[in-house]
Amino acid sequence: MSPIPVTLLLKPLTLLLCLIHVLWPLTAAAADASAEQSLPATIHVGSPGLLELQPVHARYHLELAPLSAQQVFDLAAGEWAAPEKATINIGPQKHAAWFRFHMKNELNTDVDRLLELRWPHLRDIDFYQRRASGEVIHLKAGLSVNGFEHYMNNTSYLFPLPLAAGESSDVLIRVHGNSYLFLPLFIWDRDLFIADHGNQLMWYCLAFGALLAMMLYNASLYVFTRDRSYYFYSLYALSILIYEISATGIGNRYLWGWSEWARLNVFVLSINMSFLCGSLFARYFLGLEQYGGWCKWLNSITVAFWAGSGLLVLLGVTEVYGLAESMSLFTCFAALITSMYLWKKGNVSARYFTIAWTALIVFTMGTVMMLNGSMPYNAFTQYGQIIGFVLEMLLLSFALAERINRERKQREEAQQVALQLQTEISDEREDRVQAQQQLLELQKQTNKELECRVSERTDELEKAMSELEAANSELEKLSVTDPLTTLSNRRYFDEVLERELQRSQRTQKPLALVMVDLDHFKQINDNYGHLAGDDCLRLVAATLKKLVTRGTDLIARYGGEEFVVILADTTEDDAYRVAERIRSEIIKIHLIYGGSRIPMSASLGVAGVAMGRVMTPGQLIGAADDALYQAKNSGLNRSVVAKTNVS
Repeated sequence: MSPIPVTLLLKPLTLLLCLIHVLWPLTAAAADASAEQSLPATIHVGSPGLLELQPVHARYHLELAPLSAQQVFDLAAGEWAAPEKATINIGPQKHAAWFRFHMKNELNTDVDRLLELRWPHLRDIDFYQRRASGEVIHLKAGLSVNGFEHYMNNTSYLFPLPLAAGESSDVLIRVHGNSYLFLPLFIWDRDLFIADHGNQLMWYCLAFGALLAMMLYNASLYVFTRDRSYYFYSLYALSILIYEISATGIGNRYLWGWSEWARLNVFVLSINMSFLCGSLFARYFLGLEQYGGWCKWLNSITVAFWAGSGLLVLLGVTEVYGLAESMSLFTCFAALITSMYLWKKGNVSARYFTIAWTALIVFTMGTVMMLNGSMPYNAFTQYGQIIGFVLEMLLLSFALAERINRERKQREEAQQVALQLQTEISDEREDRVQAQQQLLELQKQTNKELECRVSERTDELEKAMSELEAANSELEKLSVTDPLTTLSNRRYFDEVLERELQRSQRTQKPLALVMVDLDHFKQINDNYGHLAGDDCLRLVAATLKKLVTRGTDLIARYGGEEFVVILADTTEDDAYRVAERIRSEIIKIHLIYGGSRIPMSASLGVAGVAMGRVMTPGQLIGAADDALYQAKNSGLNRSVVAKTNVS
């Protein structure tokens, strides 16, 4: 069925989300006392990398009357409000809003970062940065501005963020638009952004390629079969493809950024076309003409509305938007109720349709809740809807393939009946036997051709599924790997530690944790540069991999120059011996940089859980961290075991 449009469904879905709000736990960001301060928390710009801005970093002011940037800079602290959602999001607003951020360069060198605003549906954006020197940098962006006039024309809105060594700077962002005032903001090192953006485009292209392949394949089936289900499936896939290209900002960047009309209208028009084509596909796929009654009438209402709404969008009429919000919810539930009703009546196609439509709703709900401020901005909420679309189209493709097989079986049964009748009258009309044999051969040839088409289509679908599974597997691997050291990252470490603690308590076996912190790492960075520091981290990671080889153990980068090692079924004494081997091997690392050997050593903290003891991940990490702190304070280059087990 039709995709759930982001901007049109938010208001009508509010009733459904109310129940989710009651059950959804309050996020830490909403409970943070800093959100109630009058001024935003300082954004500390440090080492190169990615920094995602949180609601605690932002304050906003609604522009009830026109204001200049200087007037906004001079507003009293009490005139600013803090966002109260899981994202920097103040919902739909009739007025423009000013967002304020305070940044400080913690480094002793000048930096030149990028500020990314990853929400392409804002009509007007004004960016102001007030430097410590008094200089104010002003850039404009948004749908009202030609994409080729944007700074570093991109699928996201980008702004330069230069900061001198130790400089503090205020940033204002004025936004105005017809949809939610939602600001997913990120501060990037330029080279890292370019690499990450390339990876993001690659995944989008994979998804778009899957949709395009399914569209072209079913279009070719329509050419041969003239079945309207394939025709409207292809149009539905095309409208979804245009919708996603527009929703991700790729359309504005690469296809129609030169046209203001396209920038402002293609997204909304693609929503209308998706609902229209989806409704027409459901009409012929479910056979609503055959059933008639209220099922057909509901579908006819949705088809007529979305056809008229799309025409009004082309004519520039915006008053229909309010009605479209309610009609989108009506269309979604009408399709779901209709398919469930027909499934109950024995319609096999309705079963597949219901499953595919439900899958799309589940994945889209994450995106809707993110835009409503109930969920944070993350990979699931960002990519959930497009994954739902691809999954829906795959399921519908399977349904079309199943229908071909079902119709083939029905034809074969009819052929058997015809053959039996031909046999009974063969003695009386021999002249008809020859004609019947010719008809039978023709029917067999037709069946053979259909079987070949079904086989080819099944092979292609299996290939597409295999490629999609491989892509998902690679994406999952990248999400839990530290890119510098290729070790597991902090998030994966937290998951494994909690799982191993539960296993230790269940099996009554010991568990140990070793925390490794490189000594004088800041001096290495200061004296030899961050590239030398990166080489040190990679060599230490390689040393850990060489020493810790059991499949049940885990090595992870905890952050900065800290590493952690989870040792399953290992006592504190055995863990201490492992720590000593690690420490000894790190001392032996021979790293020559700039003609000089960089001496390396590490301090290690060891903590463990004896059999029968119960503890939390935080307690175990705290015990190991205390031991590490003791090692640091005792002269460095040593291993220390926590004094007590946590029980």
